[in-house]
Amino acid sequence: MSKPLFLIITSGDRDGVGLEVTRKALTKIGPQRSARFLITCSDSISAKKELARLSGFKLVYLSSHEASLEIASQIFNDLQCDEILVWCDSGNEAEWVRSAALLALKGKIDGIVTGPVSKGRFRKLNSNYMGHTGMLSALSSVSIVQGYVGPKLNVVLATDHVPLAQVERGLRRQTLMHTIECAKKLRSGLNAHLRAKPIALLGLNPHAGENGLIGRFEKNLQIPRGIVGPLPPDAAFMPLSLKKYSVIVALYHDQGLIPFKLVHGQDSGFQISLGLPFVRTSVDHGTAQDIFGQNVANPGSMIDAIKGALHFAKNEDFII
Repeated sequence: MSKPLFLIITSGDRDGVGLEVTRKALTKIGPQRSARFLITCSDSISAKKELARLSGFKLVYLSSHEASLEIASQIFNDLQCDEILVWCDSGNEAEWVRSAALLALKGKIDGIVTGPVSKGRFRKLNSNYMGHTGMLSALSSVSIVQGYVGPKLNVVLATDHVPLAQVERGLRRQTLMHTIECAKKLRSGLNAHLRAKPIALLGLNPHAGENGLIGRFEKNLQIPRGIVGPLPPDAAFMPLSLKKYSVIVALYHDQGLIPFKLVHGQDSGFQISLGLPFVRTSVDHGTAQDIFGQNVANPGSMIDAIKGALHFAKNEDFII
């Protein structure tokens, strides 16, 4: 039997639903002979009560006072498939992500699955970054492109958290080419049916500029061979159109995320960081602090994020 995959799941904000959806997702997925899991969480009583409801696994607890995350990860080799290592820490959630990323860069783990964090809290904990993507990009010295994967739609964002007034300025040719290469990389990890379909690029302006009548951005685009577009955004997400493409490249955050979330709701879909030399997936929703502790959070996205991390980590062609 080949060596199992090692995944670290960072549970996100301690007053959010990250740990709850992690617990529910792992209960649903169950033990995997090909994978071992480590969960990072706070050392609070509420966190331990939450994890006590996880079924199908035995929990092995280790405190940050006893060992660093790097030392804790060495226990992966000794875990059975029905055991989960829980690393409890009184420190901050941003540091969990940083430590896990460094382990991935050293090749000591195969991937990271991140629970939701609020951008305000993340910035407060680590003033250099507003969220996961900025930190991971700096640690890896790469430009990360956000991808969103679901059973009905796959989207890649050319720009992320950029004010609308600055989007066109941020869409330089180098940026678009890098985004398209990342979209191709994502397509390489999809099923054979989707790998055979082209990638679509959306226009920036209504009607994709209407041949220059509503903006000239699209007329000046140099689109690589094999990429379809620029397509009018309002038509590209129609059901019949969606069936034509493997991945749709959206030019700004809401252009891609609104249709993705409308199509998948809370039941499915996850985020993947493209461009990294390791696999990082995440839920496609926020911390939902308003329902924290109520046991009503939908684990669909976390289920897909964990399954997605396992799937892409197995695909050697996907890892850069």
